Amino acid sequence: MKHLLLCSLALFTPLAAQLPLIPKPVSLRMEQGSGLRLTDETTITHSGEETAPAAELLALSLRPPTRLKLPVKQESGVSLGNIHLQLGDVPDTTGREAYQLVTRDDGAVLTGRTLAGLINGTQTLRQLLDPGAFRTSAHDLSDWTIPTVTITDEPAYPWRGMMLDVSRYFFTKEYVLRYLDMMAMHKMNVLHWHLIDDAGWRIEIKKYPKLTEIGAWRGKGNQRYGGFYTQTDIREIVAYAKERNIEVIPEIEIPAHTLPALVAYPELGCTGKQFEVPTRHSISPELYCVGKESTWTFLEDVMNEVCELFPAKFVHIGGDEARYQRWDACDHCQDRRKKEGLKSSKQLQGWATTRIEQVLKKHGKQIIGWDEILDCGVSNQAGIMTWHKPSTAVDGAKRGNPVVMALTGHAYFDVAESKLPGEPPTATWIPPISLKKAYRWHPTPDGLDPKAAANILGANGCVWTDQFLHRADVLADKPGQGTTASEAYVDYLSLPRMAALAEVTWTPRESRDYEDFSKRMEAHYLRYQHADYHFRMPTPRLEVKRQPDGSLLVTGETPIAGGSIHYTLDGSEPTAESPGLTQPLTAPETATFKAVTVAANGDTSLTWTYIDASNKFAHLGSKIGEWKSGEVGNKKPKEVVFDATGFINENGTYLITFQYTGGKHRLDIDGIEVVRNDVDPVGKDIHHGFTGGSRKDNVYTIKVDNYQTGASFKVKALIYGDTGDDSNGVVLIRKK
Repeated sequence: MKHLLLCSLALFTPLAAQLPLIPKPVSLRMEQGSGLRLTDETTITHSGEETAPAAELLALSLRPPTRLKLPVKQESGVSLGNIHLQLGDVPDTTGREAYQLVTRDDGAVLTGRTLAGLINGTQTLRQLLDPGAFRTSAHDLSDWTIPTVTITDEPAYPWRGMMLDVSRYFFTKEYVLRYLDMMAMHKMNVLHWHLIDDAGWRIEIKKYPKLTEIGAWRGKGNQRYGGFYTQTDIREIVAYAKERNIEVIPEIEIPAHTLPALVAYPELGCTGKQFEVPTRHSISPELYCVGKESTWTFLEDVMNEVCELFPAKFVHIGGDEARYQRWDACDHCQDRRKKEGLKSSKQLQGWATTRIEQVLKKHGKQIIGWDEILDCGVSNQAGIMTWHKPSTAVDGAKRGNPVVMALTGHAYFDVAESKLPGEPPTATWIPPISLKKAYRWHPTPDGLDPKAAANILGANGCVWTDQFLHRADVLADKPGQGTTASEAYVDYLSLPRMAALAEVTWTPRESRDYEDFSKRMEAHYLRYQHADYHFRMPTPRLEVKRQPDGSLLVTGETPIAGGSIHYTLDGSEPTAESPGLTQPLTAPETATFKAVTVAANGDTSLTWTYIDASNKFAHLGSKIGEWKSGEVGNKKPKEVVFDATGFINENGTYLITFQYTGGKHRLDIDGIEVVRNDVDPVGKDIHHGFTGGSRKDNVYTIKVDNYQTGASFKVKALIYGDTGDDSNGVVLIRKK
């Protein structure tokens, strides 16, 4: 067979022609050529035993949608019309997950530094094909062509994780496997599996069968609910994950969130009382009695079986939300505290955490726990998962602890994306996390030196399922109706925010841009549709501006490829039958504008309603613009421009007011300048003001003496959040 040398000297086009890849690769170069067309003659070849799993995975994923044979063979190099996988050096990269994909009209070569890199590259190759490549059944498409590209890529962080809570609600083995496919599609590489909490014990421990015979179930009679994973199930899930470059890290909670173990074996608690697995969500005050050696025998036995099942480096031990009243009243725990010379129950938790760390160390494991464990006095080998105290990431990284960021404000996906009517029941103790908010953050805290920054492993998205306890009547699967409702709910919470987190953890910070990400997502949503993932359909990207005559000027873009925007002006709910927004629309002053996204297959988004925030501030003037979270400076002034054209319409003195409407941070203003036709200065007002929970000096005065008909007027403002960039508001203008 003739072997080919793929030339990398072909002409290329700039990144302006970038393909819709998620996450965005480090380097992408479009090459000259019509592309590699896959046919029944195409073979996927690989260089040896180490590369075979990636080749088999690629073939397994492409055969159903393409209906092509795609045999897998071992060969020494690429041959005409084929795809070849090999291990080797990847230029301009350093990490173990790096890969390079070179495709030409006559063949493709995928090189990975390790098998992990090859698996990452197969996901990119799939995304280069038609979105139908993500179907699990045949797709009616005759032309499967890979464009000619050179992609060199590696992740920014080694931990790109998603947490799935199966304690509060049990999901089948089949759904967990499907969730792993969803993660692999985004090059996520850690499944943090929340197997134990107060609402259910989900892992079979052979030495303690009551854990699943009793602790895996709650309720009585026809209200009895639960389930667990056998050790056979777990081995299958771990193996399936490994094939997709995903580590499965179990969470085995200590010392709190362990009520099912105490229900099954009451002697593990401080009181010895018999409890029940709760049917409503709460944080139980019951803890393991760490003063008894019998408790430690149990924990060591459990960890022996856990470590045999999970080959991952880390075991998550929880450690959060421990309430110490049981320990404070327990003779065993107080005797233990005195024996170990500990001053408080918090230090007792630190001692217990260190002891379980030593247990796991014998198995070659490291612990990771929620950020509370850092305050208890743990070793600098213990992993810290920062969720609600960002300072623990800084403190932990500086002392040498490995840190994973799972911040509530960006990565807790059990909250809704918005407050729009129609969102399903979700957690409400923190504000909604929009797709933009899930994207616009960086895992490494500012101010860390390079040595400390290297301890930030990455980030974790969290899908808690507490709401199945709060709103079981709405969310739980109904008898005889399968599991599709609960699974669709988790899909909806996860997607598309998983895509945002994937890019946050993969793509270099300087290469990330939300608007660019949004454009690439237009095609990625089609991949979700073909994969039958029940994602949250994005609402239209709209800009509505009130004109000087009071009318509304509406412009917009469809956020999904092949979709359309449909609207109403009378306050009724728009549907696919409503008028389509195909060009800028001028609506009457009295219109109530509502719009939806309608995908090509008919799927429809929630309704977006125009709410003129300036109406309640009408006494301050007309709205000329707004600032949004993530678009202002972060503790440092940033120039943001607002268009006052048409509102400055004659000579005179104008008052420009900055009015906060929401967000965690107030807005500080260092001054404004008004320019005519983008360059000619009109006037300045330089003074410090702010607007937020309170406001001071947030009105700026500009005198216009040289008004010209037809001229544009822009307001350049130096604005920033006082302690962050989560601030929203409107800018209003009126003539004095």
